[in-house]
Amino acid sequence: HCIDMILTAVFRVLWVLPLYLISRLLNVFWYQEIADLVYKSVRRARSRSPTSSVSELIADIIYSVIVQCVFLVQASLAGLVPVLGYPLQVVHMALVYSLYAFEYVWMNQGQGVVRRVALMHYNWAYFSGYGMIMSVVISCADSYFMGVCLFSLMFPVLIVSSHHSSPQTKVKCFPLPLFRPSIFVTERVMSLTHRR
Repeated sequence: HCIDMILTAVFRVLWVLPLYLISRLLNVFWYQEIADLVYKSVRRARSRSPTSSVSELIADIIYSVIVQCVFLVQASLAGLVPVLGYPLQVVHMALVYSLYAFEYVWMNQGQGVVRRVALMHYNWAYFSGYGMIMSVVISCADSYFMGVCLFSLMFPVLIVSSHHSSPQTKVKCFPLPLFRPSIFVTERVMSLTHRR
């Protein structure tokens, strides 16, 4: 029994994990290509750089990645809340899937990360509904890898539909700043790296 566990672990580390990492990397390029093609097709325009320089673009991407990583930790912690954990986690994940999909549009439109998160705060009902189906389906997956496969299959549909949707940015409900803790932590991390 112990040998089976060791062999399974070695197999996962030497075979499954590298395949998983390669597929995730390829998916990033695939998603970007899908987003660029759809943006050009729908908007009939070339992508705009969201900032005036390459260094600002890189800083925006790094800031966004940190916000998303912290938000994923926040979603995991929300899942630990007694009784309400599952629905809270599903809503968090719905918002993050929406953010993932709409970031392709918003970055092509030149909107910075602060504006993107503000749109999520004020239009949380729209964006949580937008990502809800994907969030519920993935949360019902039997394993983490099955969830990753479902994400890989469903996410291109979200990317395409995000380019065809028009969230009502003028009509705002009360803000639900679920990203505020993530922004707070990200600001602290960025200020620490900026001092050095």
